[in-house]
Amino acid sequence: MSTSVVLSVAPAEPVDPERRTVGVPDDVAAALAAEGQAVGPGLWVPHRGPVRLLFQLSGPDRVAAGQRLLAEVRRLGYAADLSISR
Repeated sequence: MSTSVVLSVAPAEPVDPERRTVGVPDDVAAALAAEGQAVGPGLWVPHRGPVRLLFQLSGPDRVAAGQRLLAEVRRLGYAADLSISR
């Protein structure tokens, strides 16, 4: 059974929920690249609250990478969460 790890980040600037794509902030992209992760996000528009950028993490060390990324993007000032599903 594979473990799924998703990093969810709230953009610093509000995003129109009708948009289908949005750019990844440079500092978030740099943090992802430093962990060897893909930069392209998915968008999630919850029923309530802001649009979130979703990053599906990969690799054998994705749980540890996710924990490091969560700490880093929070340090950068973003609201972020990590979802781990087994």
